Amino acid sequence: MARLLHVVAFLAPAAALICSTVAASGQNGAKIFRIGFVALVSPSITEQWTKAFRDELRKLGYEEGKNLVIESRFANGNRDQLKELVTEAAGLKVDVFLTAGEPALLAAKAYGANIPIVTVTCDPLQKLVGSLARPGGNATGFTCISSDLGSKRLGLLKSLLPKAERIAVLYSEPDNVEPELQEVVAQGRQLGMDVVRYPVRSPQDLDAAFKQMAENKCDALYILSSSFANQHRAKLAELALLHRLPAMYGFREFAQAGGLIAYGASLPDGFRRAAYQINKILKGAAPADVPVEQPTRFELVLNMRAAKALNLEIPTSLLVQADEVIE
Repeated sequence: MARLLHVVAFLAPAAALICSTVAASGQNGAKIFRIGFVALVSPSITEQWTKAFRDELRKLGYEEGKNLVIESRFANGNRDQLKELVTEAAGLKVDVFLTAGEPALLAAKAYGANIPIVTVTCDPLQKLVGSLARPGGNATGFTCISSDLGSKRLGLLKSLLPKAERIAVLYSEPDNVEPELQEVVAQGRQLGMDVVRYPVRSPQDLDAAFKQMAENKCDALYILSSSFANQHRAKLAELALLHRLPAMYGFREFAQAGGLIAYGASLPDGFRRAAYQINKILKGAAPADVPVEQPTRFELVLNMRAAKALNLEIPTSLLVQADEVIE
């Protein structure tokens, strides 16, 4: 009996090791990959993006419940939570981080464990990677190049409102919006428009900012692209209509949330490309050698319900350019 107990005690650690190995590899012996998705915004904001991401991963042979686990963490607009969420996801032994927006990217980079990062963000990332073609370090991703689209967006707004002279620009102060802001200011100068800045630090600042815009008799509004703007896109659209400010936004989702006009890259496309980049990394590529991708198409979306509420007639020249007109 004692001999039998000794054998059982000897075999127990080995059995536990085998069980843990099987669990880590899945029932059929295939490796289970873990992706840690961290975003500053709420789950409802990312719904379209993550669906595109999951669909593309499925085409690449990854299926949740079989060989893939996605650990999603959302800060719901609270920047102070990002560090904790990144640490929590990293503790689950993720193979790669996927981040949405610059604040989540910075939190993942600050973690310091050299876990590969793939990000989808508005900015061109020059300060965060060596170069777009050869990022270096542990981060790569997809940039929506919003900071390069300021002139185009303001030009579209001017074609919609040819008599507009004073443009309000709303942005979140903690975000790195300076490149896009400078382009908007420069383009406004060329178009003979006075660009007035309205920085905010929290959603509680929005009502006061819009009230000031109305008091200053601003003719239109330009929303700088950021995770903050995405998180509060429905409220921004609501306030713009309430204060009768025709507004330009950076992405289709803002027009879908009630905004008047949006121009920019497709965020679902960005997440599809992120799936391909993650596939490369999971197959052994170093993020340092995976080029940062840029959009190849841009979408112009018009919301006719918003135009009607503002008593605006959309020029035919804009209607024919539109990729989508929301009736």
